[in-house]
Amino acid sequence: MPEQTEALLHDHLQTKNKDWWETNPMSYDWHRTLLAPEGTREFYDAIDRRFLMSSSFYRGKRPFEKWVPFDQLKGKRVLEIGCGLGTHAQLLSEAGCNLTCIDLTEKGVTNTRLRLELRGLHADVRQMDAEHMNFPDGEFDFVWSWGVIHHSADTERIVRNVFRVLKPGGEFRLMVYHRRSLSGLYCMARGLFTGKLFKGMSVQQVLSLYTDGYLARFYTRRELRELLMRCGFFQVETRVLGQKSELVPLPGKGVTGRVKHALLEVLPDGLAERALSVAGYFLFAIARKNVSEPLGL
Repeated sequence: MPEQTEALLHDHLQTKNKDWWETNPMSYDWHRTLLAPEGTREFYDAIDRRFLMSSSFYRGKRPFEKWVPFDQLKGKRVLEIGCGLGTHAQLLSEAGCNLTCIDLTEKGVTNTRLRLELRGLHADVRQMDAEHMNFPDGEFDFVWSWGVIHHSADTERIVRNVFRVLKPGGEFRLMVYHRRSLSGLYCMARGLFTGKLFKGMSVQQVLSLYTDGYLARFYTRRELRELLMRCGFFQVETRVLGQKSELVPLPGKGVTGRVKHALLEVLPDGLAERALSVAGYFLFAIARKNVSEPLGL
């Protein structure tokens, strides 16, 4: 009976997750100011500008080149988990890899397919729950996931699936939310002042309440490393990243929004990066599968 109850709870959470992201795809349009119609090239370009300019960590000759080894991926089998509206799918496809993208939502699949089609790019884009990937063992050389797996009902199940579908010597690069961050501290302060912490809510529940998604898990560097190692990965590196706006915790609309924008304009990128490398909201990891590892776990 406890196992049946747990399974029902899991299925309920995953249904709620799917419904939430179908309704709230990650368009970075926090204040409903994006004018281009969804599905147009202008729409995707506007999303990319908002996202890729939000942090100097993302910039370079090619966006995200610090975190994605684009030059090593040409001709490789690559999987993206959680393609959303397709920003990373476009970057990966442009790198010349043999790309497969999956997303829990129909909204993500439709938009990613359309975005790539508008640019003459190609990928195998499928609607699929990453907890139940139906790919063969050892199918991919490289797996990428940015800000996705911590929203799932069972994050560890995804990591075990990633390990299974990676080839020996393959690499998993991912981002989840960082518990020991400034944004996490702001969330905890809200939970304290609104009495949430005094009404029986746990730290994880408060953090999840004040972020995007139906649910979200937050990790310390040690916790993420232990999760990846427990699922079979033999080598794990972590790095804390963030977006500049985290350093100025003011509302983004009205007078406070104008003040926030002015402060961010004068704040040097180098100083912001140093602060965010300690207390940023994003916890990035590179996990490798041993070359001598059997295909499954």
